[in-house]
Amino acid sequence: MQPLWRLGVYGVVLAAIWVAAAWLNETTLHFAPLLVAALVPLGVALAAEPPSFPRRLAGAAVGAAVALAATAVLALSGHLDGPSLLPSGGAVAEAVAFSLAGAVIGLVLGMARRRGG
Repeated sequence: MQPLWRLGVYGVVLAAIWVAAAWLNETTLHFAPLLVAALVPLGVALAAEPPSFPRRLAGAAVGAAVALAATAVLALSGHLDGPSLLPSGGAVAEAVAFSLAGAVIGLVLGMARRRGG
């Protein structure tokens, strides 16, 4: 079984790519926080043996934390300005909502993995 910290590093790498792309392009990458937050819980679920629920929940928490940290970096540096796909709130509110949604989606999709393999 992969250690949780290794999956967290994968999430940090994807978040760094998101931050670099947003920093260089000055565009709002709407679905990046969703992907960053979902990466870790899906990685936990795809382990060789089905993980326990607390381990899956920890993966979702790590994914959400990484995505929210990248959101904070972009928001505080002013690189998260722009339009939002949500009816209210700006790009920061959208990134927070998509970060949390990505963690939940990753957890639910991971739970859908069959126990037999």
